[in-house]
Amino acid sequence: MPQIRPQSIPYWLLVALGLCLAGGLLRVVPVLLHRPLIALANSYDEVRYTACFDLYPDRPGVADPTQNSPQAPYSRYAFAANPAPMCYWSSELAFQGATVAIYRLQHALTGATNFSVRWIGALKFTALLLLWCAFNWAFLRRDGTWPALANGLLLPLVFADPADTIYLNTFYAEWTALLCLYALLGLIVLYAGRSRTRHACALLAAAAFALALSKIQHLLLPLGCAVVVLLIDRLRTRRWSWQGGAVLLGALLGLTVQALQLRRDSPAIEAINHYNRADVTFTGLLPHARDPAATAQSLGLTPECLRHLGKSAWQIGPWPDTECPQLANVTRARELATLAREPDLFARLWWHGLISLEPWLAPGLGVVEGGDFTPLPAQFFSLSRVLSALPAWRLAPLLGPFVACVWLLWRGRWRAQPRMLLFSALAGTVMLTTLTITVLGDGLADVPKQGHLIANTALAWWICVATLGLARVIAHRRAAGQP
Repeated sequence: MPQIRPQSIPYWLLVALGLCLAGGLLRVVPVLLHRPLIALANSYDEVRYTACFDLYPDRPGVADPTQNSPQAPYSRYAFAANPAPMCYWSSELAFQGATVAIYRLQHALTGATNFSVRWIGALKFTALLLLWCAFNWAFLRRDGTWPALANGLLLPLVFADPADTIYLNTFYAEWTALLCLYALLGLIVLYAGRSRTRHACALLAAAAFALALSKIQHLLLPLGCAVVVLLIDRLRTRRWSWQGGAVLLGALLGLTVQALQLRRDSPAIEAINHYNRADVTFTGLLPHARDPAATAQSLGLTPECLRHLGKSAWQIGPWPDTECPQLANVTRARELATLAREPDLFARLWWHGLISLEPWLAPGLGVVEGGDFTPLPAQFFSLSRVLSALPAWRLAPLLGPFVACVWLLWRGRWRAQPRMLLFSALAGTVMLTTLTITVLGDGLADVPKQGHLIANTALAWWICVATLGLARVIAHRRAAGQP
């Protein structure tokens, strides 16, 4: 590996990375410190994690600490007893455990009984900054200036977008999932074509494990990435790569833990299953069936249940099974059997899921404390608003990785650009897997939030490809003696 000395780093690159850091901080810090708090609402989704520490929103007079709060987020949290906690295993708990340790220390030193949610926002963003700096240095040592610049641009243009930063000052797992995906894809690209080391294997396996454990929706995502790495390296070198093996090991470990979690006899898992079943049935399968009544019958539902067609679980009632008792008949096996009988149903469901990604900024929930479903203030720019205002351009950015894979394979360019093929195939796999798991696991009830990795991956791919494409143009011009 070439050793990069500080004096050998181009001055323009130092300036560019400095501007990237400044731009990222100028976008993120105002959101982190804004008063009132800016964050995505709905404590019910958060307490499935915070209940592991007996931590809940500080809401005096509210009997149920797990109560929904879709209209606005809360900035203060307190420890409280709950006879039926909803402790959900996730890599998100690493940040929450560190935050709880700070709260305990704060209580011991000051006697405080409620605590600011901004601590976890600071920890999550600090983790992102450290990983971003580590990748900048690693790419600079390994590949030179342009990959480092491509990585540098991700901070202000991707991670600093409010569509992502609304998850910082919360106990949601979305930011952790994004961080784990960034770590995994970055490590795969970084170690492509390199010799095996124990350190590299451990990092790849740990990143894959953390991503699989971040959310139920992502339990298969690192497994898909492992398959891509193995197949591309097999095509290129006729051998099974150690990188793919390391990712596969971490993916299988994460998948095993998630499988055990889904079989737990827990109120949290039971609630998740009930609500997901209702969402898939009433926002996914039935609205997109050619004959909803016939499909309902094949799922084991009575005609009376059709009155909930198009409703998400929370719109049906506190417990959807009480409004449609036959929902218990809608097993995963029946869902898959229905899709096998009606393949066009899956095609329509998948297409409408793709369309539902707009806006990228999760809709339907308040983001300003004390508000009533108050949206993101206008002074915070988000690319989500741009894409929402340009309907013709909503889907085009998502096609980039797939077009690149086809072009590289069709034109035979993949031998000369194996890492571009690898990166594009990984990006496409992330997008396809995430969307498919989202629509089959939660219907169309919450696609922008559950599928937030899709837009992030597409945007990151375009930034990296555009940066490296510029590098190739400059290299060709220099080789031709042009200015």
